[in-house]
Amino acid sequence: MKIWKAQKKPIVVGMRIDDHENLLLQSSMALAKKLQSRVELVHCFESAIAWSSAGEILPNPTSQATPQANPWSKERARSILKALAHATSEDVDVHVHIERGDPAENLGRIAKDVSSGLIICGIREQDEARAFKGLSTALSLAFYAPVPVLILPANTAIDFQEPLNILIADSLGGEGWHVLESGLQLARTLDCEAVYHTHVLKANAMDIEQTLRDMAESAKQGRMSREIRLTPDLLQKTLLQKINEELFYRFHNTSSCKDLLRRYHPIAALGDIDSEFNRMMENSGIRLVIMGRHQFFANRRLTLDHIPYQALMQNRAGLLVIPSFEESRNRLQDNEWEARTNADKELSDIPQACEAYPDNL
Repeated sequence: MKIWKAQKKPIVVGMRIDDHENLLLQSSMALAKKLQSRVELVHCFESAIAWSSAGEILPNPTSQATPQANPWSKERARSILKALAHATSEDVDVHVHIERGDPAENLGRIAKDVSSGLIICGIREQDEARAFKGLSTALSLAFYAPVPVLILPANTAIDFQEPLNILIADSLGGEGWHVLESGLQLARTLDCEAVYHTHVLKANAMDIEQTLRDMAESAKQGRMSREIRLTPDLLQKTLLQKINEELFYRFHNTSSCKDLLRRYHPIAALGDIDSEFNRMMENSGIRLVIMGRHQFFANRRLTLDHIPYQALMQNRAGLLVIPSFEESRNRLQDNEWEARTNADKELSDIPQACEAYPDNL
């Protein structure tokens, strides 16, 4: 089973040249020192042209088009990045790349060329936007990059030299298992203060009421072996208990459980993803969230509805997106977890789950 490990592998950092980049560089250098990695700083000079069509920003397919004016010459950009690296790198080995073209494509290519273990990009607040379109470098990379992508708010620095509290979001499927194993490995490497492990079931009060009605109807039609009398509060309590049990079961079956047991905290939640993540992050001082890719849509239209975007920006926390490897999916095909968990079913499995655990009702 291939588990992601970033230690001693090059880190590719996408850099713009503006007032916030020093903060991004500080975070990147602190993490590189912790991981004993060298840093590949990349700035894209004369990036891809943009044009407007039907309200969306798209890459211009005409390669011969005249580039938009760029205030930074290639050599000036190189000298500025070298000066920034010299001021912040200390004992970290730094290489500077000045590239032309689409930033996401260049960062992905360089990451592959140097056998990188991680790409780091900054992200800026989007004025209440719920979706990124077009050339969002960080989120484009989070969707298709060959290695994990760490997205950091541009207005803050995270000191990875200090013990952190991290939050691992588990989909309770094959991808979630891989994210959990990889996140725990990183927690050990960073010597984290606390590891929070969560699954948020998207369910509101109306969903709970509808589920109770469906369960009553199933009992009347004989599709359930017995009638289960539940109140909304009791059903929510039962669901949270089942999720917590599954979270701990999965953690207990990882290779890192013994080393991190005293720092481990499972958190089950029902409700809106962004709101629940914001509550966890505020209550627990989370500085890094780790999750998989199942939240993202394809075709360069990357939704924010399934990732805790506002919570990340408000709490100035980083988001590490870990890609799914084929091995993680294959591992669960013949595993007992396949029968126990299926993130796609969500509330549809509640009647069967309740019937299977009569002692807890």
